[in-house]
Amino acid sequence: MARYRTTDVMAGQSVFLTVNLKDQLIPGTYEHMLNEIIGKEIDISIFDKNYKNDLSGASAVPPSVLLKLIIYAYSKGCKSSRKIEELNKNNMVAKALTCDMDIHWTTIAGFISGNRAGFNDVFVKVLMYCNELELIGGETYAIDGLRLPSNASIEMSGTKEELEKRLQVYRKMAEKHIARHEKKDALGETDEQTEERYEKRQKHLSHQIGKISNFIEAMEEKEGRGGQEIKSNVTDNESAMIHSAKGIIQGYIGIAVTDAKHQIIIGAQAVGSANETEYLPVLLDKTAENLKEADVQAGEGKKQTLLGDPNYFSEDNLRACEERGIEAIIPDSQEKRRVGPDGQKRYEASDFKYDEETDAYECPEGKRLGYKRTTVQGGVEGKVYQASLTDCRACPQFSKCSWSKKAQSKLNQGKALRITKSNGADSLCRKMREKLSTEEYQEKYSRRIQIVEPVFANIGYCKGLNRFMLRGNEKVNGQWLLYSIVHNLGKCVNGYNGERKSA
Repeated sequence: MARYRTTDVMAGQSVFLTVNLKDQLIPGTYEHMLNEIIGKEIDISIFDKNYKNDLSGASAVPPSVLLKLIIYAYSKGCKSSRKIEELNKNNMVAKALTCDMDIHWTTIAGFISGNRAGFNDVFVKVLMYCNELELIGGETYAIDGLRLPSNASIEMSGTKEELEKRLQVYRKMAEKHIARHEKKDALGETDEQTEERYEKRQKHLSHQIGKISNFIEAMEEKEGRGGQEIKSNVTDNESAMIHSAKGIIQGYIGIAVTDAKHQIIIGAQAVGSANETEYLPVLLDKTAENLKEADVQAGEGKKQTLLGDPNYFSEDNLRACEERGIEAIIPDSQEKRRVGPDGQKRYEASDFKYDEETDAYECPEGKRLGYKRTTVQGGVEGKVYQASLTDCRACPQFSKCSWSKKAQSKLNQGKALRITKSNGADSLCRKMREKLSTEEYQEKYSRRIQIVEPVFANIGYCKGLNRFMLRGNEKVNGQWLLYSIVHNLGKCVNGYNGERKSA
């Protein structure tokens, strides 16, 4: 019969090992760099003002320890405060970063949720360090947003009228629940387990009723761009209903302005909005401020270039870029529809000639489009001009004027042209469309995806940020800044190691 080795450990005996925590931080790794630069190369003294225990009170966990632990945890895809506490207890690298301090999850949660201003300061300090390592070009950058759900239920969203209806539903449910229980009680059909279930269910219904009714009493109705009421959220009213690749979510958009040289995030902000269009001017100013504080200088005589997707296309945004001396390259949502599946270019507003005297347009085939009405779509006013049905049915170039698969002979009205400030003769939007019809600008714009999309792949997939864990724009902004710091520090590892080798 076979004989196998045995040890005292198999019998339950303990083994005592000597562990030097500093040896767990291996030179060349992300965590080694993190331990060396936080509090040294990167000043974090801004957090000191939060502590008033110099004369009395218990000793606090140093901010440098908390920051190292949180950044390391986020870099490993661990974002829950309780999970971070568990990581600190069981992971030797985390123990080395915290010098074996026992840190409760509430301390971690409080630090993350209450230090947005401090994280912004650290973000800029990290940018300064990135600039010292020559990782920022400061000439070309791209902007985009990562759409993520927040710690709020989409079922608790609605207009004031919808929320009032939901409140009535909960009240009826509570009444029926009480009546059903009273009936069972009268028949003697209740026991301890039934009572426990009843109390739990009734407590939940009462909580929901109180929460919704209190919210309705205090709520200020939100207004959309078109003047209509948009849905509020009872759980987190600073979040928004957002269209994403996974459908409609209740959450925030984490916007990142990314430098082209090494994909460093130079501007970051999370917004609770269905669309990030209106936040471009704010991001431009914040990014310029960050670059100035980080002492990033663009090449002499070179103009800054911003690449953005169609979400940022608007006359106001293009004007904002022009006023700041930035060349914007932003296509509109119809960019890919200007050439049909047959390979021929479709007609657009710039192909129609305007006659000011008659307030009418002439199409490329010489037919007249007269003024019909003024409409407002998505908060944007536009004048509609329409051709006659006879002209459109007989037009030999009809395929260049319509994407409809409907037979030309079955048209029930002439084709319409809608003129807004974005396609007027002197608009920046029209000029942008003309630029992007050239190979030069199409090639420049093609760089956008390789600049900013890998950043979101790193944060969303590699670092595991699939939802914001907090509520409220201020707190969510803090978490988005932390993840931007995690990403930027990851780009510093090679430069940091190169500095140490040459020293």
